[in-house]
Amino acid sequence: MTLLSEKLKYDPWETYQEIADVKIVLHCSRYWMLSEWECENMSFPFWRLYHSRTGGSFVTFEASEHELTNDKLLLIPPYTSFSTRIKTLKSIQSESIRGVSIKSETEIDFYRQSGMCDQLFVHFNLGYPLDKIKAGIYEIELSDYWLNELMQIERDRLEAPESIGFLSHIKITGLISFALQHLPAGLWHFPVVDKRILNVMKYIDENLKESLNNNELSAVANLATNYFARLFRESLGLSVQEYIQKKRVENAVMLFHHSDMEIVEIAFESGFYDRHHFSRIFKKHTGFSPAAYRDKIRRG
Repeated sequence: MTLLSEKLKYDPWETYQEIADVKIVLHCSRYWMLSEWECENMSFPFWRLYHSRTGGSFVTFEASEHELTNDKLLLIPPYTSFSTRIKTLKSIQSESIRGVSIKSETEIDFYRQSGMCDQLFVHFNLGYPLDKIKAGIYEIELSDYWLNELMQIERDRLEAPESIGFLSHIKITGLISFALQHLPAGLWHFPVVDKRILNVMKYIDENLKESLNNNELSAVANLATNYFARLFRESLGLSVQEYIQKKRVENAVMLFHHSDMEIVEIAFESGFYDRHHFSRIFKKHTGFSPAAYRDKIRRG
């Protein structure tokens, strides 16, 4: 009996297959009833996905207004600056987010009668370069299949608001994949970045807490330090250290939104070892001190 090689059993094709690195990182998913959603300049380093059964809440981008309704999803890429409102409060003068958690289907109709709107939202990231597509509000029409899936996702959020289990996670990431597939194809055209630079970017993402210097990172790229620094800037339009600062601030923003960590913990987890340095760099990038940013989130 002639035995086949392990390589042939694994993959009988001789040609190498290049596979796009797509990784959905889920930050949170919540389902609740909104009474106020009056916000300006909503812009974050993560994707947002919205759905509503009841309708009545709106997202505006560049003078184009989109209503959250049962028959579609709204998908918003990172760093899209948009505003929001509830139809019953169009003339409100200050920013405000108010809502209540709900525990059963019957509560949806009860709160709806008082003018409130239900809302499912999901926050996630895809990583570079998939997080860098054109800003906008993208409407995704829903088939009967995905309407049924959404109903189950929302029921899961009602029954287990503090946790997302394995099956629920699969459903949510499936919904995200469905929505991404229905974005305009032209959005996914990106400039070609040297694979050595991509490897360094991945290394930075995985080691933000560490002290990252150009000598260490050039070794990851297997390039001379000066050439690596020049190639990095040419590829991304930022110096290596500017890029690291930007990623650390993005990570801090993510933790402010999706964790209960203290400011000093967020600074450390994002690679800042001095709170005063963290405050200075964070304000430079966001316009807010860390404390003011946290207060803004808590006030809505």
